[in-house]
Amino acid sequence: MSYLQELATKYKTDKHGLHFYTHIYEKYMQSKKNENINLLEIGIGGLQDSQKGGESLRMWNDYFVSGNIYGLDIFKKDLMISDKVKIYQGSQSSKKDLMKIINDAKQFDFIVDDGSHVCSDQVNSFKILFPYLKDGGYYFVEDIQTSYILSDGGDAFNLNNPKTAINYFKSMIDKINFVEFENPYAKQDYYCKNITEIHFYHNLIVIKKDQNNEQSNLLTNNKKIVHGKNFLKVRKIVKDTKYFLHYLRSLFCNFLDKLKF
Repeated sequence: MSYLQELATKYKTDKHGLHFYTHIYEKYMQSKKNENINLLEIGIGGLQDSQKGGESLRMWNDYFVSGNIYGLDIFKKDLMISDKVKIYQGSQSSKKDLMKIINDAKQFDFIVDDGSHVCSDQVNSFKILFPYLKDGGYYFVEDIQTSYILSDGGDAFNLNNPKTAINYFKSMIDKINFVEFENPYAKQDYYCKNITEIHFYHNLIVIKKDQNNEQSNLLTNNKKIVHGKNFLKVRKIVKDTKYFLHYLRSLFCNFLDKLKF
């Protein structure tokens, strides 16, 4: 049994037993366990009882001996764990509430979303918090099975439903590979530039933030280079015209999708 599993068992957190996350966490965290890291966990547990919960905060507190641990819960928590652990009350989808923690911590090495597990909350929290993750840091989204549970905003009848959290994070796979798009009309966004890895496990997603600077070995500025000398200018015009027609086709298809034809 690994050290993090021992701590999870000691403090009775569901990260080992009900779920099997601890061996995955150690894979990404072990190299920094003795460093002065900042970790934020959304969701403290114990529901409305202010004296209950905090099992995983205790686990993180022991694991990161020199780390700073921040916890957020929708309910007020009166838990005294250690001087390294700071607890906040607020909603994970409220930028105002999250900014209170960000103003104190500035940046995070690890962010763990074990909050409401509602799809919209998982996505909104990620959008607000990810820019405050350090380069080389990891963002974890737990209990992603809610993407298949109707009451949580999931949809197991339409697995391509764009409103589920699982499909939102699947789209990040394309963003990692933006430079490989043979599409000069594609727009590069923040995530294209700042995500280098995304890992999908049973009920857990792991996203690494880092500078995504690797270039394509096939394309330049999302175009294939037209080689040769004969009729070069004409062939470039033909290529650009093809790109434009593909672009028009994509606009038309997107329009039909919005009409739900």
